[in-house]
Amino acid sequence: MMTTAAMAVALGAAGQAWSQDEKAERLPKVSIEATAAAPPAGAYEANDPVDSGTSKITRRAIEDRSPGTGDVIETLKILPFANFDSDQGLATQESIQDMRPAKVSISGGQFYDNYFSIDGVGVNSRLDVVDIGNPQDYNEAAGGSAQSIWLDSNLLESVTVRDSNVSARYGGFTGGVVQIETRQPARVFGAQVTAGCSNDSLTSFKIPGVVRDALNGVEPEPPNYEKCRVSGSVDLPINDQVRVLLAGGRQQTDMTYYRHANYGGTPFGLKSRTDNAMAKVEVDLAPDLTLRGQVAYSPYTSENSANNSRNAVMTQKGGGLTSKIELLGKRGDADWSLTATYAKARSGREAPGTLFTWSSTAAYANWCSSTNCVEGSFGDLDQWQEDIGLQARWNQPLLGGDVRLGLDYGHVEARKRRPVDNYAYRTTVADSRIVCSQGDVACIAGDAALTVYSLYKAYDASAEVDTVTAFAEYEVSRGPLTVRAGVRYDHESLISKHNFAPRLSVVYEMPWEVTATVGANRYYSRDFLGYAIKSQYPGNYVYNRTSSIVNGQRVMGAWTLSSHSVSAGIAGSGLAIPYSDELTFALSKPLFGGVARLKGVARETRDQFTAGVEEVQNYIRETNGQTYTYRTTYLGNDGETSYRGLSAEWTRGVGRHTFSLNGSWSKTEDNMGDNTLVVPSDEAEYGDEMVYYKGEVRSLLGVIATNQRLNYAAPGLANADWSADWWKGRIRTNLNARWRSGYDQIEETGATQTVGGVRYAVWDVIRYKAQTTFNANVSALVAKTAYGEARLDLRVTNLFDTLPQTVTASSTSQPYRMGRSFWVGMSYKF
Repeated sequence: MMTTAAMAVALGAAGQAWSQDEKAERLPKVSIEATAAAPPAGAYEANDPVDSGTSKITRRAIEDRSPGTGDVIETLKILPFANFDSDQGLATQESIQDMRPAKVSISGGQFYDNYFSIDGVGVNSRLDVVDIGNPQDYNEAAGGSAQSIWLDSNLLESVTVRDSNVSARYGGFTGGVVQIETRQPARVFGAQVTAGCSNDSLTSFKIPGVVRDALNGVEPEPPNYEKCRVSGSVDLPINDQVRVLLAGGRQQTDMTYYRHANYGGTPFGLKSRTDNAMAKVEVDLAPDLTLRGQVAYSPYTSENSANNSRNAVMTQKGGGLTSKIELLGKRGDADWSLTATYAKARSGREAPGTLFTWSSTAAYANWCSSTNCVEGSFGDLDQWQEDIGLQARWNQPLLGGDVRLGLDYGHVEARKRRPVDNYAYRTTVADSRIVCSQGDVACIAGDAALTVYSLYKAYDASAEVDTVTAFAEYEVSRGPLTVRAGVRYDHESLISKHNFAPRLSVVYEMPWEVTATVGANRYYSRDFLGYAIKSQYPGNYVYNRTSSIVNGQRVMGAWTLSSHSVSAGIAGSGLAIPYSDELTFALSKPLFGGVARLKGVARETRDQFTAGVEEVQNYIRETNGQTYTYRTTYLGNDGETSYRGLSAEWTRGVGRHTFSLNGSWSKTEDNMGDNTLVVPSDEAEYGDEMVYYKGEVRSLLGVIATNQRLNYAAPGLANADWSADWWKGRIRTNLNARWRSGYDQIEETGATQTVGGVRYAVWDVIRYKAQTTFNANVSALVAKTAYGEARLDLRVTNLFDTLPQTVTASSTSQPYRMGRSFWVGMSYKF
């Protein structure tokens, strides 16, 4: 139905172009004549040698290259220093349903250590955003994202990525900077609407050979889903001084799941949905004074449920609100701006508030054939992050150069709470003589009662941090030499460190039209509030009750506390902000009618957050008043990452064609991991562990020392992109290819070997194969009138239907990987 509705919107809008009636002489002639238009945009722009690590993807490039889902982060795959999750090819139901932005590592940084902004408003989560293993967790929500708020690509004007040699204007990262700019209101009236869909009938699903063999010809049903997206915008110039833009849209995925056989094996549906609403106003107060205001609301919800329970649907939350008001002006030759920003990102959940586990011996549990039958869930969790910011900027010429100054203040508050107590009941007593007291939710008269429950107490945890940043930067050119020198100061109240980050970029114009750039820079990341929240979690309580026979009836006794424990805490003490030191160079030169660039980046990142320093704490157990111990894990700064990258790029436009070629080699080594934000360092995790490797017993630390990071770190990448306009722009095409190299990784095999009476885990070299993926987008003009034009869009992912190589093996229960998929849509613009 969503497909039909989405296509109806597009066709309805396009209907103006085709409608004819008895008053046809009043309507404009329908045609497919294309008007002269600008040639297609290159995949990205990278023309400033001072900003040698900066690449800009323009609006036309986004239109031509973004996938049907509208995730603009996917367009970053054309960049040589952008590495994505190697498990993107898995076709699990959960991964298909997930509509959050893609995760990207830039220049060796962790995917959660980039700085994201929307129109200058920071949208980074300071909570733990790494996926938890089970979204049905009793105390952790699963809807958050490193980019806490995101917008549909149809609302965007450009995306600028800074992977190295970053100006002192930007901080809060050890990966890269991703600046997302939305459209500004136009000075002429106009509107557009876009709709499109994809589903399982438009998708090819692949099964790896080894998994197919294990299935022995019995293959489960492939994923059954439907994705649709509708968006629209209207530009409203009120007069010559006031302009307004209104935009909105919705994207939804409907996914079919199946209950476990013990729960009937019946299908049930879950969905994810992202809404977008944006309003912008721009007012010319004077020839040299402009006021801008905007608000964007982008909530995300995603349902999940275990297949071996009932009434257990959780609705995970994400996305949120961004807003800003900005005054831009000039004073002589100087440009200045004052900006106030506000963002609120939510990442909690809604869920049934009580969990019951009934024995199948109870007559009530006739809906399940398992030994134990589960219903309900772990209740609501409210979790959000609020950011308030003030920014001041001043740029002006000085002594033949340009000086840039900035001062920022920010306040970030994170909060997580369980609004009411949650109960998880278990351990059944089945007896036809049972009588229940009034209000006893864990008792069914004449059938069964539950005798144990875990209490998850309500709590309200919060943490906040105030930030002050300032930067000063000066850029000057003298003959063939250009120098940009700056320094950035950052202070965050929670860790309370004063950090100074020098930045330097030197450009020299050499003979033969060669431009050389050398940069030396330091970057500091942000504080992490997740540990401050987790350290406030309450303890765990277990209650039980007994029953007795009174007058021939089984009467349930009172609940009594049987055990109490304090969860192992997480805290931080004496920490430093992670930082990265970088050396970079770049050479650029006109070549074969285009522009070629060679770039190298070397980074050493230190003081990354890790968990592994434990202290034993004492507490008094409520059940007996005695002293017991528990462990508190204190965050440390033991994480280290070393990155080396070399890339070559070439771009050229020829008539109505643009070509881009690039490739990179890189090596990323760290003692971190991708599975949790505060993972223990290798030293803390493995210690003196010994393993069996290549015929001998060796230290595990020594064995894995030569490994590079497993995920987000393919050693070799190559990209090719070709965009073209055909038949005077009636047809627009884009074809791109991405090659990811294979590599070897030393991993645990799952086998064991006994040496001298001691059994050791066997580690060996595992080969990950290379893969090449082609994607194609086609946009065709199907009708044009004086009222606008209608276009048909076809977007194809994995054009040649290759088997994706992933770092996570497919399971026999969900064996599929994503083959070729089509996205079909229409757009209407006037």
